[in-house]
Amino acid sequence: MEIDNNKKYSITLSPIAIAFLVIMIALAPVVPQQQQQQQQTLAQQTNITTSNQSAAAPSSNNITTTTQDPGSVLKLARANVPIDIPLSRGYIDGNIAYFIATDASDKQAVSSISNNTGFQVNYAPFLANTPQSSRGQGYVFLNGIKGEGLNGFQLPVANAVPGDKDYSPLWQSNFVKWNDNATARELKSVEEIVDAQRNGELAITNTNIIVNSPAIKWQDGSLQVKENKNITDNTSYGGGQVLNINTEKMIVTMVAHRGWGPDGKTVFYIVTDATPEMPAKMMGVPNVPADEQLATTAVAVDLFQFMNGINGTGPMGFQSGIGAANPSDSNYSPIWRISFIEWKDPLQASVLQTLGDITSMQQAGMITVTPALNNTHVVNCPFFDESIIAEYQSKS
Repeated sequence: MEIDNNKKYSITLSPIAIAFLVIMIALAPVVPQQQQQQQQTLAQQTNITTSNQSAAAPSSNNITTTTQDPGSVLKLARANVPIDIPLSRGYIDGNIAYFIATDASDKQAVSSISNNTGFQVNYAPFLANTPQSSRGQGYVFLNGIKGEGLNGFQLPVANAVPGDKDYSPLWQSNFVKWNDNATARELKSVEEIVDAQRNGELAITNTNIIVNSPAIKWQDGSLQVKENKNITDNTSYGGGQVLNINTEKMIVTMVAHRGWGPDGKTVFYIVTDATPEMPAKMMGVPNVPADEQLATTAVAVDLFQFMNGINGTGPMGFQSGIGAANPSDSNYSPIWRISFIEWKDPLQASVLQTLGDITSMQQAGMITVTPALNNTHVVNCPFFDESIIAEYQSKS
């Protein structure tokens, strides 16, 4: 990647960037001392704070020292890549719905789902800390009617779809087992399962296994499908994150966006839902209020996006963002707490690639790091290594 420091470019902001900038100007709050301290505690693992640091000499490690002219551009190759992800079926209120599974808090669940779908699911132990109020409820059958479920029995059952007040893509796995003397039959709703339990026909075992399994298509609804399916490095984040939903081939094609992990490693990520409503609507994904409750918990990991500086292929029209965990890291989670980075003097902007870069520039007083939208902006965007993108990149 090379930046031409001698060439001038005009700055053209996308509608999504303009809208975000306007809202940030209107909403930019002064973070209360208590919330500021909370953010500092949450950021200790990365040594990055969300309050201004006094000026200090930056570390010589991982700092890009070349001063960029205003309007300099860093465009990553393969900034947006189509990826095919297998669909799975289940029941919600008696109707068939289609899901993907990308992450799980339990290693055995990771292995089972990966083997069943043929898609490598991430191990995300932090998901086990999901508060009860932010969990969806999923029911997996251990016996009974043979079918396409994980254990070779009937399809699983979930409690809600996007738009329902109880919907969350983070499903708590509940195991359902028919009693020996019961007459097993196919159950298609949570209500039917609970009624059968009351009648003594089956037992439900609640677990602390959490699976990130966003709904893709359901009765009378689906994730928004992009009108322009020609994906390029300049494709906007707006207008939806899905290119095609094929329920015959059981594949959804989504846009994977390129960014950096904490050590500068290339990662790709998809976006399935977010909160609050404004950024969710701009990206074309469901607004899930349950996500907001995760912002101040260990379930959410920091993801830093840029509001000014080097123009590029990030969601705001500037350089790509930096996440605080790679998919293989022990602190990885698909739930990201968004913070905005702003250069105090855009004339001094340089390309940042690692958490160390952010820390050094913050300590030098060159950037500010602010919790996005008063620390309410949370995005469900599972990360993938380059090898996963290479294996599942859509050829259609």
